[in-house]
Amino acid sequence: MKSIVYLLIGLALSAAAFAGPPEGAKKLMIPYPSVCTPGMTEMLGALTTDYAVHISMTFEESPITGIVVVQNPNTRTAAVLHISEAMTCLVFSGSNLLLFDRPGGMAPPEVDIENPTGDEET
Repeated sequence: MKSIVYLLIGLALSAAAFAGPPEGAKKLMIPYPSVCTPGMTEMLGALTTDYAVHISMTFEESPITGIVVVQNPNTRTAAVLHISEAMTCLVFSGSNLLLFDRPGGMAPPEVDIENPTGDEET
């Protein structure tokens, strides 16, 4: 459950990063242990063989880094991977996977992620 909460918080924070931080927010560097491999092939090979996970979601963090979320709905396990040119790291993993749908009637976002400032391109 903690991993899902961290994932949801991480997604919310990454979306909020485009809109600017909320009032009272602080940028912190928080150290945590990670398991890293030289590339994505080694990491995904181990996870799919040992834990039978599959990729359920990917997104870009920047043009050269990304996030991959893997899951196994049968065992209700999930993991978050951080990928760069230099390495792939298992950042979070956990059990008791829960999946959620976007609530009906939810208001559209106030910020356009493609153009967060709303400025016209010239």
